[in-house]
Amino acid sequence: MIHQIYKFRQLLVAALIAVACLSSTHADAQMMPSATPGKLVLPADDLNIDFVWQGDTLNGQWEPHAALLIPVKLPGCPKVFYMQFDTGARLSLLYTEKVNDIRAKYPKSLGPDSASRVLNQQFSIAGKSILAKEIVLRTQSGKGINWKNKKAVEVIGTLGMDLIENKVLVMNYPGKKLIIANAIPAGLNSQLKLTEFMLIGNSILLPVELQQKKVMLYFDSGSSAYELLTNKATCLALSTPNAKPVTQQVRSMDKMLTAVIYPTKDSITIASQKLPIRRATYMEGVSNSQVEQMMKMGMGGMTGNQLFINSILVIDTKNKEFGILTNN
Repeated sequence: MIHQIYKFRQLLVAALIAVACLSSTHADAQMMPSATPGKLVLPADDLNIDFVWQGDTLNGQWEPHAALLIPVKLPGCPKVFYMQFDTGARLSLLYTEKVNDIRAKYPKSLGPDSASRVLNQQFSIAGKSILAKEIVLRTQSGKGINWKNKKAVEVIGTLGMDLIENKVLVMNYPGKKLIIANAIPAGLNSQLKLTEFMLIGNSILLPVELQQKKVMLYFDSGSSAYELLTNKATCLALSTPNAKPVTQQVRSMDKMLTAVIYPTKDSITIASQKLPIRRATYMEGVSNSQVEQMMKMGMGGMTGNQLFINSILVIDTKNKEFGILTNN
């Protein structure tokens, strides 16, 4: 089963491709390096982070929760930057164009370059120092820093799974707060009913019950566009009777795909909580055989921020347990 689940990550990218096409920022975050740089060195005490949402227009409709951003500060630079928090990214990275502009204006804010990486990079989150011994640089389709617009939200990179390795992550969506801690906060621990999950290849796979079937969902905090991305049969079964779908054109590398989105009044059971599903999506243009193989493995698809938007999601990556407190 472990081998099959590990293989699923490759199938998910090929068959469901949402990880690569949710947004240009998120797509760049998935182009991970073949070599593994050093891990992040976090402070010993907890990080209590106020995050912000970045909105975007998707197929002519405004999506206020397109990306979950964490404010970061660089040494010697007065400007607040942002990095997208993305559990779909194995490692954190910085965008080359942004780094070049920062280095030109504030050279002491960045560590030295080495083979498309920045070495010994210091930055702070929630007033506490973090060290990236090596952090990869990736070319992004966007522009450099707009220094003239002081209100501009400048996203300079991605914070990936290395930010929460062997840590407890508390995602308080209604309160727009993240906690990265060594243990589940006492006030939450007594309220949670913890459930085991799988952490394979730095992918978070959550067990759920969907349409009376027990399946696994890949959790990707870099995903906000699609509440539940699944196969066509499941999507149609969940859809509201006589509902007409909305379609979106999305690009996966050099291929154009069509996201087919249906409204639904169904629900999903996850960590003993029943959460409503408002929209279910499948992709046209992917291999049916890959999707079928994925479903046979017990994979139900992928979910992200939208499913938990009224909840507190707690993920203990060290003990591989999670729980949910919800206001749904």
